[in-house]
Amino acid sequence: MARAVRYRTGISDTTGKPLVGWDHVRQSLNKIWLTRPDSRVMRLDFGSTMHELLGEDVTPELALQLYVALVQAAHANEPEYRLSEVQLVWLTREGGLGLRHAGTYFPEGRLGNYQLAIPVTAEPKLLRAAA
Repeated sequence: MARAVRYRTGISDTTGKPLVGWDHVRQSLNKIWLTRPDSRVMRLDFGSTMHELLGEDVTPELALQLYVALVQAAHANEPEYRLSEVQLVWLTREGGLGLRHAGTYFPEGRLGNYQLAIPVTAEPKLLRAAA
């Protein structure tokens, strides 16, 4: 007999409505990537170092450094997602950089169950930290 998948739930930080499953993980990734390390009390290692790279000219070396920063932050802080692909895209005429990423979503990864794996792709979103 198959048991029900235990999806993680939470509240949207923009609408206040419930989030379930992949939508909650996408919000979590956004918080991880837009938070600077050492900025959260009691969670000083939470966040991403990508902020140190923004504002520089995009070169292959910078793109690789950005990829490493995003993967390290996601793998360290989000047990339900494994990033496998990152694509940098320009979203604005002024050079606003966006990020399209793909990977594997594990609905019960936070519980140590990696048997259920769902391939996912997230559409580009402008990389902009909250002021």
